[in-house]
Parts: sequence; structure tokens; C-alpha cells
Amino acid sequence: MTLESFNLTQDKNDQLFKGDNVIYDGVVDYDQYKSANPKLLWILKEANSEDSEWTMRDALANLKHSSLKGLKEGWANTFTSIVYTTNGIFTGEDWDSMGNFNENQSIIDVMLKVAYINVKKVPGGSQADWNLVKNYYTENKSALHEQIKYIDPEIIIFGGTYNFFDDDFFESFGKLEANVENKSLHIYQNEKHLLLNAYHPNNRAIKHKTYCDLILEATKDWRQKYGK
Repeated sequence: MTLESFNLTQDKNDQLFKGDNVIYDGVVDYDQYKSANPKLLWILKEANSEDSEWTMRDALANLKHSSLKGLKEGWANTFTSIVYTTNGIFTGEDWDSMGNFNENQSIIDVMLKVAYINVKKVPGGSQADWNLVKNYYTENKSALHEQIKYIDPEIIIFGGTYNFFDDDFFESFGKLEANVENKSLHIYQNEKHLLLNAYHPNNRAIKHKTYCDLILEATKDWRQKYGK
């Protein structure tokens, strides 16, 4: 797929989500996502925002703080774990070995390689209402499924969102081997896909380091098992 055809597809998919206050999301940078190995998608609940005069795609492409230290204001609580976990997936490093993005902001550039979507596309608050998110999923189910289909990820990390999706969504990935022994991370995998049912990245149950390293270990095991 060329950049032009991809943009047309993305624009078409954007229009499936009705309303005047949609915060659009998806692939952050087409060229970098196209060449990335593996293809990675994060799925969270909603944007913590009072308005929709912006897109998640643009926000993640410009996530660095202007002071040259870390993430831009208001994004660190959720995106610290996301940035370090994503970086580790692509570099093979763990939390302790990959450095500090307050000292090396280039680590944040890894977000250009991924796709990111929220289940609920309209503005929300710091604490998502489960019922509102589920209702939005139900009303926009076909659009969400279509969006994920065109993103075509190999790895999906559900940040507290796995249980919003219906069974027919998971059936499209074929037979999945399940490993749910660790309550902090449930793993579903086959030769083509790795689906990770994780906590929200700003959860209070486990530390950022534990969150990151659990996902990195699962990803490493999947790649070794299937020769990725």
C-alpha cells in the first residue's frame, strides 16, 4: 500500500466515527509503521481532554517536552510505561538497560513506529466511565473493527481494554493459545498474532518497571517461539 492509498483508507475510516467531537487516532507515521518489525498497536479507553481540536496521531508524533526533558506536560502518567515498553519491544532492552528519556529524549521517537487507538473516540476525563466506553464500543463496533483491520497489527497491547471487545473480534485472529497464569498479564498468541491483556499503563497495581518487563518478556518469548 502506498502512502496516498493508506491516507485515503485512513480518512475513509475516520469518517466511520460520527460526530463533531471525534479525536482521531491510528497509525502515527505511515512510513515508520510500514517498516517496523513487529507491527504494534496500543488500545486504550479514551483521551483525557476537554476538546477535540487535535488528533492523537499528531500528539504522539510530537510527544517530547519543549524543555528537552522527557514527555510533554500532562502525558507522563500514562505514556511513561507506553514509551519504555514500546522502545523495549523494538530494541530488545529491558526497563533497566534502555536509559532515561529525561536524559535521552530520542527514546520517545519510538512512538512514530506504532499505531494507537482509543475505544471511545470522544473526549473523556482522567477516570474513564466503564459503561460509557462500553456503550461507545457497542455503537461503533464495526468501525473499530474496520480500523484495526486496516492497521493490521501483529501485536496488540490492550491497556485495560481487552474486556470491551466482543468474542467475534477475537475470532478473526484464528485459534489463539492462552496463558492466563499471571494475573497482571494475560497472553493470547499464535504464529501471526500476540494479544496482551494488560493493565492500563497508569495503573496502581504494579510499578512501571514491572508493567514494562512483563510485556517485554511475553513479546520476546513469542518472537523466539515463532521465529519472528
